[in-house]
Amino acid sequence: MSRRVAIWFCFVGLLIVLTIFRYHEGWLQTDILQLADSSSSLSSEKIQKKVNQQLQGSLIWVLVSKEKDVQNLARNTHVLANKLNSSKTLLSVEYRWADSENYKKEWEQLFPLRQQLLSPIDRAIFNDRPEQIVRRQLGKLYGPDGAGIDLEMDPFSTFRNYFTSDIGVTPEVVDGIPIHKMEKQVYTLLFTVAAPVDLTTNGDSSLLSLQKELKLWAIKNGSSLLVAGAPLHTEYAAALAQSEIRLIGALSIITICILCILVFRSLKPLIASTFAILCGVISGISGVIIILGQIHILAFVFGSTISGLAIDYAFHFICNRLRLGEPKDKDILPSLLLGLISSCLAFFSLTLTPFPLLKQIGVFVGCGLIGAWLTVILLFPSWINIKPRALSFSKQVLKLNISYYLFPLVGFLVLGAIALQKIQFNDDLSLFYQPPEFLQQDEAHINSLIKSRPDSRYFLISGKDEQEVLSREWQLRSQLNRLVEKQIISGFQGVTNRVPPKEVQISDWNLLSKFYRGDAARSFYQQLGYSKREIDQQIESKNKPFYTLSFSDWLSVASRQYQGLWLGCEDNDCYSIVRIYGLKDELSSLELIPGVVYVDTTKSISEIMSQQRDLLLQLLPLIFAVVFFVTVFRVGISKSLSIVVMPSSAVLGTLAIIIFLGAAINLFHVAALLLVFGIGIDYAIFSHTSQKEEQHYTLLAIAMAGLTTLLGFGLLALSATPAIANFGLVLAVGTVLTLILAFLYFCTRGKG
Repeated sequence: MSRRVAIWFCFVGLLIVLTIFRYHEGWLQTDILQLADSSSSLSSEKIQKKVNQQLQGSLIWVLVSKEKDVQNLARNTHVLANKLNSSKTLLSVEYRWADSENYKKEWEQLFPLRQQLLSPIDRAIFNDRPEQIVRRQLGKLYGPDGAGIDLEMDPFSTFRNYFTSDIGVTPEVVDGIPIHKMEKQVYTLLFTVAAPVDLTTNGDSSLLSLQKELKLWAIKNGSSLLVAGAPLHTEYAAALAQSEIRLIGALSIITICILCILVFRSLKPLIASTFAILCGVISGISGVIIILGQIHILAFVFGSTISGLAIDYAFHFICNRLRLGEPKDKDILPSLLLGLISSCLAFFSLTLTPFPLLKQIGVFVGCGLIGAWLTVILLFPSWINIKPRALSFSKQVLKLNISYYLFPLVGFLVLGAIALQKIQFNDDLSLFYQPPEFLQQDEAHINSLIKSRPDSRYFLISGKDEQEVLSREWQLRSQLNRLVEKQIISGFQGVTNRVPPKEVQISDWNLLSKFYRGDAARSFYQQLGYSKREIDQQIESKNKPFYTLSFSDWLSVASRQYQGLWLGCEDNDCYSIVRIYGLKDELSSLELIPGVVYVDTTKSISEIMSQQRDLLLQLLPLIFAVVFFVTVFRVGISKSLSIVVMPSSAVLGTLAIIIFLGAAINLFHVAALLLVFGIGIDYAIFSHTSQKEEQHYTLLAIAMAGLTTLLGFGLLALSATPAIANFGLVLAVGTVLTLILAFLYFCTRGKG
C-alpha cells in the first residue's frame, strides 16, 4: 500500500471515529423553527425544544356532520379516536371532556381550593354586586339546571363556573364528547400530538397517508374530516425536499456518466469520479455531525449541489492525465490546492453567521470539498491510468483580441453597480415553504368553524421560581383582558387560567369569606327555607382555612393543554407561555412588564434573514480581499488581481440580471452570490495558472465541470420552495457568466 493510500485510509478512519462519537438520532432536522434558534428568547436548549414541540407538534382533527346527525357524529368520533390512537405517527389523542380521567383527577385535586378560586366574572360580581350572585343562583335552582347544583359543597357554583370558564368548553356533551354547532353543521374536535417526522419510513406510514385514508373513511360514514397543524406541513416539506435531493443527485450522476463515457471513453474515470462525489457527500455529512451536531433537510437540498463542485477536482486531474507523455500530476496539484483553499474560504465564511441554515450549508459543502479533494490527490494518482491523446480546439475556438474579454468583464461590473441603485429586499418566511392547496383548504374551513384557534404568536413568561412566573402571567392577563374588550384578540390561555398566583388565591379566599359572613349569603339560605341554626351551620362550614396546593401536584394531573403551556424550570429560571386566540392586529408595540416577552416567530425569522443578508453583503468584499492575498503568494499581484476580478465580475453581473428581472433580493440570493464567487475562483485559477501545453485540457475540464455544476444548480431553480429556487437561479446564472468569462479569457490568450 502506497503512502498516499495509507494517509487516505487514516483520514477516513478518523472521520468515522469522530462521527460515531458525535452521532445522535436527531442529527437530521425537519422543524422549520430550528432555523430560528439564534433568535430565541430562551437560553436553555431543552426549554426551546419544548416550545417548538408545543407549537409544531399539535394537530387538530375536525369531524363534521349535519346538524341532525349528533349521535352518529359522537359514534364516529369514538371510532376516529381509536384509529388515531393506533397510528404510530401520533403520540397522544384527546377528544373527551367531562368523563375523561384527567378531567376527574384535576377536578378532585382542585376541589379543596374551591373557596379560593373564582372565575373572572364571579370575581367581578363578588366585588361589586354580591346580591346578584344570590339572584342568579336562585334562578338556576328553580330552572332546568337546578338538579346539577351542589348546595352542600358548592352552593353558588363558583367552583363549577371557575372550572368551565376556559376556552373551548361547550355546554352540549354527548357520551363525554363536546359537540360544537355552527349554522347547520355539528362537529367534534380531536387534539393530537404528532411524533417527530421520520424520514426513513415509507409513504404508507406517514402522517399525510393517514390523513388521506381517514378522509376517505369519513366520507364513507357520512361525515367530512378536516385536519390542520404544523406536522402536516413539516412532513410535506420534508418529502418535497427528499424528492428534490433524489432528482438533483440522480440527474447530476447521469450527466457525469454521459460526459465521462463520451470524453474519456472509459468506465474507470466514471467510477473514480462517482467515488470522489460519494466521498465528498459523506465527508460533508460527517463534518456537519462533528462540528454542528445536526443539519436541516433544507441545508441538505442546498448542499446537494456539492456533486457539481466535487467533480471539478476529478475532472481537472483526469483531463490532465490525457496529456501526452508521462503523467504530469505536479503541474495540476498546486492549482487544485489553491482552488480548494479559495473555495473553502467562500463556503466556510457562511459559518460566521449565526443563521443555522447558512452555517450548515457552509460546513456541509466545505467539508465535502475537502473530502473530495483528498480523494482525488491521494487515490487518483494510482487509480487513473487513461490513454493520453492530443487535444486542440484551434479550429473550434476563435483567436480573439483582449478587448473581447475586457468588455464583458467591465460591463458586468458596471451593470452590477447600476443595479445596486435599484435593489429591493424581501425576507419573508414564505421563502422557506409554500403550503399545498389541499392543506390550505382544510385550514380555511377549520378557521371558518372555529373562530378562536391559537395563533402562532405567543407570550413567553420567565421568573426565578413558579410563583414569580404565575404572578407575572397574572399581570399580563389584565393587559390581555383589555385587548379582548377592544376585540384585538378573542381570548388567551395560560396556566393561570387554572392556578392563579398565591396572592390572587388569598384575595379570592378573603372575598368569599367576607361574602359568607355578609347578609347576601344569609338571605339566600333564608329564601330556601333554612332555619337560623341551619343557616349558621352552612355559613360555618363554608369558612374554610386557606388551602395550599403544590404547583407540581396540580401539574401532574393537569390536562395536556396546560402541561404544554408550562415549560418547566432550567438554569435557575422557570418558563411558561400564554397562547392568544383570534389575533386581529399587531402586538409588538405592547408595553410589557419585566420577564414577559412577545414572541412572533415568523417576524423573528424574517428579521434574522434580513440581518444575515446584510452581513453577507458586507462579507463579500472581505472574501474578495482574502482570496486576493491568498493567491498573490502563488501567482503575483497582477495575475492575482486578474484572478479575483473574473469571479467578482460574474457576481456583480449575476446580481444585475436578478435585479433587472424584478426579483427582490433575499438572504438566499446573497448566499448564492457567495458561492458563485467560490465556483468562479476555481475556474479563474485554473484558466490563469495553466501552462501553454495544458490549456486545451484545462478548457475541457472547466467546460465539463461547468456543465455538471450548471445542471445541478439549474435543477434547484425549478424547486417548489422559493428559497431553493432563488438559490438555484442565482447559481445557474452565475455559473454561465463565469464560464463565458473563462472561455473568453482562454480565447484572448491565443492558445487555441
